[in-house]
Amino acid sequence: MADSPDVQDATRADRGFRFRRMRLTNWQIILIALVIFGGRLVFDFSERIIDGQQKVDEQRRLEAEIEALLEEQRRLEAEKAYYSSPAYVEAWAHSEGKMVRDGEVLVVPLYERPTPEPLVAIAPQQQPQSDQPFSSWRVWWSLFFDDPPPFAKAR
Repeated sequence: MADSPDVQDATRADRGFRFRRMRLTNWQIILIALVIFGGRLVFDFSERIIDGQQKVDEQRRLEAEIEALLEEQRRLEAEKAYYSSPAYVEAWAHSEGKMVRDGEVLVVPLYERPTPEPLVAIAPQQQPQSDQPFSSWRVWWSLFFDDPPPFAKAR
């Protein structure tokens, strides 16, 4: 009993939904492989380009830093040559070292200090002489308040 193709499809439909297997040709497989390989190459090249740009930027920064350091080295070497030269040593000896050559006389100016103006002396107020000595609390009162105690004024 040979079933017709329509019957076979109907029995397959009764069993459930099945995917139909797609057969790929050799050309399709080669094309998929080339697309995957090409995509991989594109990503790899883009990573290399980004890394190369970062390295170029770092190289430029380092070259600028090297140039600044070389300039500083030239400046420091020029200062070293000047400070070790006889001209600098002689200039320092005359200015800060207070040294003189034969036949020269060292002159050190002495400045007179201005005399301070005399302070105006204030004559102390004469306290009336009393026969009674001050008690200690009256002395403290006068130190704090610059006046005698209130009840002492009436005396």
